[in-house]
Amino acid sequence: MKFNQIYKSDFQEIGYNESYQIIKSTWNTPINLSEKIYRQELNQYFDILKQTTPKNVLVDAVKAYYQILPETQEWMQKRSFEIHKEVNLKKMAWLVSSDLFSQMTFDQAIENLNEVVEFQLKYFDDLDDAQNWLK
Repeated sequence: MKFNQIYKSDFQEIGYNESYQIIKSTWNTPINLSEKIYRQELNQYFDILKQTTPKNVLVDAVKAYYQILPETQEWMQKRSFEIHKEVNLKKMAWLVSSDLFSQMTFDQAIENLNEVVEFQLKYFDDLDDAQNWLK
């Protein structure tokens, strides 16, 4: 599936597939990323969601090694809930790493979010499976 690049930094790349109305956010965050930069990157993602109003989102977290601090998890969950509800998101697929340590942080963040969201949320370890589920 082809995504047209909308945003690129050292830590995140965001693309959009207009045919399927899917935003793909690919993360490349080192474990020692600053909290400020991580939140800036999340805000960039949220802004793009509001601009594009996609039906579905694919988050590629395979190279996301940053360990999210508890206060940032809470902030992220609140903002995620607000933005995803505002754009009327239908599905979100997470492509995750087999690295247990980084996976645990994302599990915690998503598990809490999954309790309050109004869209389908699913984990994948295969990109094609995730993309096919979102179509």
